[in-house]
Amino acid sequence: MKKQPKEYSVPAIDKTVAILNAVADRQLSIQDIHTTLNVPKSTAFVILNALEQYSLIQKTPEGKYRLGHGVLRWGIGYMKSMDLVTIARPHLESLIADTPFTAHLAVSEKDKPVYVDKVEGNGFVRFATNIGQIQPLHMSGVGKAIASGMSDEEIAVLLTAELEDAPDKLGRTLEKLMEDVRYVRKYGYSIEDEEFEEGIRCIGAPIRNENGHVFASISITSLNKDLPATKFQQVGEAVRDTADRISAELGYMQQQTMPKGELPRHGNGR
Repeated sequence: MKKQPKEYSVPAIDKTVAILNAVADRQLSIQDIHTTLNVPKSTAFVILNALEQYSLIQKTPEGKYRLGHGVLRWGIGYMKSMDLVTIARPHLESLIADTPFTAHLAVSEKDKPVYVDKVEGNGFVRFATNIGQIQPLHMSGVGKAIASGMSDEEIAVLLTAELEDAPDKLGRTLEKLMEDVRYVRKYGYSIEDEEFEEGIRCIGAPIRNENGHVFASISITSLNKDLPATKFQQVGEAVRDTADRISAELGYMQQQTMPKGELPRHGNGR
């Protein structure tokens, strides 16, 4: 009779993983961790202190704990090991070949776009973007593209949190983002027209998995002189088509996003 393999357990590691999983779902105080996970407060304090030193968690002003930016390294490493980067890279290279554009691939990490790949064009300017960099949902090409796959209610909640320190800007910013999201849903690509940085424009498009869920996006970044507004449609459709090809390789059955014969118009003269 074949012996069953022994199961080994390290209590301290088990408790650490349990705490990380718990704060991944919601912010928790030491008392919450003690109550929900049955971890002694003294043990929870020691584990939280160690995790905080490695930026795997961070303490909020209210005294609760949430995941820290240190976990992104693991998430990005995992994404790199998946097929997405491998599949998308040749498409991005083809998209920006013989152009001054820079292409980015982003994934949605806790509903925020995070760059996981970057391909440079042949322009003289090199944009200061990095793998692992988080982009704002409401004023980045990749962010608007990812937001197009969310419900209006989800967008409102996320933007409220993103603008927690500037509540006076929420109303107009949400109105503008919803306008941009409706544009992406209709035409298949997003436009970021010098909103994040003066002189820089981006056009993005969503990537879907086999179930049709938007979980990533691509974009091209350009100086405004290399991407005049008259080229938004031409470049936008190229970015959209590239994203569609990546989605198709991931198993998504492509659907038409723009009505035939209809030319896109973008608000504010863009």
